[in-house]
This record gives sequence, structure tokens and C-alpha cells, in this order.
Amino acid sequence: MTFDEIVGAIHSRRFLPSKPIREIRPIDQERNPGVIASRKYNGNFATAVVLPAGQVEFYTASNLHLASLHQSPWFEDGDWRNALSEAEPGTVFLGELFIPSAGIEDLGAFQTWYSWHRNGTGESPHKAKFLSFDLLAQAGRSVHQRPYKERHPLIPAAMRVAAAPYTSLGQAAAAVGDSERIGCEGFVFWDAGAASLCKIGGQNKARGAAWKVKPIRKGIFVLRGFINAEPAALVMALGAHGQPDFPCGSGLTQEERRQLVADFHTGKTVLVEVAHYGYDESGRPEMPRALGWNKV
Repeated sequence: MTFDEIVGAIHSRRFLPSKPIREIRPIDQERNPGVIASRKYNGNFATAVVLPAGQVEFYTASNLHLASLHQSPWFEDGDWRNALSEAEPGTVFLGELFIPSAGIEDLGAFQTWYSWHRNGTGESPHKAKFLSFDLLAQAGRSVHQRPYKERHPLIPAAMRVAAAPYTSLGQAAAAVGDSERIGCEGFVFWDAGAASLCKIGGQNKARGAAWKVKPIRKGIFVLRGFINAEPAALVMALGAHGQPDFPCGSGLTQEERRQLVADFHTGKTVLVEVAHYGYDESGRPEMPRALGWNKV
């Protein structure tokens, strides 16, 4: 993929960024690749395209134009911004947009930021920051086929995601514990020897070269209704203020599922406790599973 091909695919909504795998599989552990680890932020994936005259455009994972670096008042100043502004035209960074925080980042605050930029309306958001975890093109030259251990150092240090000390997949359990202790969303383990698996066209699914290492989290969501109300194959539609609704399966027993459906039909608000692995780029919980519920 050349720079022009990547930009053309973004404009035609055919560019597919590579997605890390959720679980470290036995086959991955057998191969035991060296990894480069970095912190994961509670924000949204973004592609940053550097154009002439220092113009930088941000796009979502769905190739929707989100913001221009120099036209939005809601970007935090700092070395990261200077480094991005000074990047050579013809450069494509992949990274995270998020609202900086001492602990885990406030996804609700980012959703306000996102809505303001997508819709041009709503309350004034907090200022966001962009940090990069990958580089696909630099000064018009494609670098996506080079191993990650060679691409990673090409990202300016001031705008690189925070490094983590893990070097093998066997350290995933330690990383989960550290994530809970320091209060971050988790980490990404990048296969140090792998080329980028971003592509133009096809299916957008997790396809290797990186792994998400994140603790299981819990949250309370409102039961909006049912996608499938049959207890044997129950799928709920859940939501929360400021976040998009999402489908959720159930780890409940058959009798508990029947009771949940009956409780919903009483007309009272039903709050469902959900276990999940953090939030994806759309703001929806990853791999949600119902643990229990209450009527209020």
C-alpha cells in the first residue's frame, strides 16, 4: 500500500486497520514471538494523515473524517502536537485519540469530544490528545511491510504511546495485574517481527500481529429491550447515558433468563451488571456478558 493508495482507500471507506486479537491462543504461545508492549488508552482508534503545509486529518476506524488538527480548538497543546505538526507530508500514523487523565481515561468525556466533532453541536468538550502506536507511510514511502520493531522507532518519541516493560506473551498475566494496579485500560502486545496487517478491502476482523491484554471489568447498564427474547438464546440490547447501545449475551441460567424477561415486561427499569474487556473504538463494551440484574 502506497501513501496515495491508503488515502484513496480511506476516502472511499475501504481502508481496514489491523485489529489486535482479544485472546492469546495456544498456537501463539507455542510460536512465542518477541513482543513490544505499549499502554492502551480508553479512547478511540484514529488514523492521522499528514498532508502538505502541516495539515493533519484524523479519521475513525470506519474511515469517517473526524477532525483537523489545526482547525479544532479541542486538542491539547504539547510536544506530541508539535511532533505531529512537523511530520513530513505523506506520512500515515495509527494511534489513539483520548482525553488525558491521571488514571484510566474518561470514555464518556471522549464521547462528548467525538460528538462535538462529528455533529458540530453539543457541550464544549475537554481537550484530547493523540498518541501513535504504528506507522504505515513516512514522507510518501511505504513502511508497513517492515517488521514492527523497525516501524516503531520511526514514530517520533514525543507522540509515541507509553512503552510497557513486557517482552513475551508469557507476561500477559503480570500485565493484567499491573493494569488493575495502576488503573489503566490495559496493554497491547505487538509482534516485534510482524509486518502491518492493515489492508484495503475485505473483512474487518482481528487478524493477528498484536494482542490486547486487558483485565475483565464490570459495569451497570440499562436494559433497553431484546434482540432475541427467547431464554435459550437470549440477547439483550443494553445502554448507558452518553454511550451507544450494544448487544449482550448472558451467562445466566435458563430460569434466570426467563425471570429477567418477565421483570422487563413489568415496565420497571432493569439494570444489568455486565462483565467486559473494556471498550472498543465505537464506545461499546468488548465481549460483554451479563452477570445479574435488578429492578428499580
